[in-house]
Amino acid sequence: MQKKPEKIIDLNVYKMLSDEIRLKIIKLLINGEKNVSDIINNFNIDQPLISHKLRELRENGLLISYRSGKNIIYKISDKSLINIIKITEIAGNKIDKICNCVECNE
Repeated sequence: MQKKPEKIIDLNVYKMLSDEIRLKIIKLLINGEKNVSDIINNFNIDQPLISHKLRELRENGLLISYRSGKNIIYKISDKSLINIIKITEIAGNKIDKICNCVECNE
């Protein structure tokens, strides 16, 4: 039987993080789990859009949700996601400092 090749990088993670609202939700949850109301209160966006973004993140395995009484609580599914965010921010900061492109030199 032929062995399936391992995924080196799950590109879907990066697809999920490429959306500004989804990325902001993940960054908010780095500090700990929050209920939907807390998440909504951190954005100036309608509740249905936040709920949609939360569902996308949960369905793609980046978030876990559970019910606590009347509240739905969200948290990051895997701590390695936190490392991805931090490493990406560090790399982005270094790129900003060394960028010599035409747009940055105007």
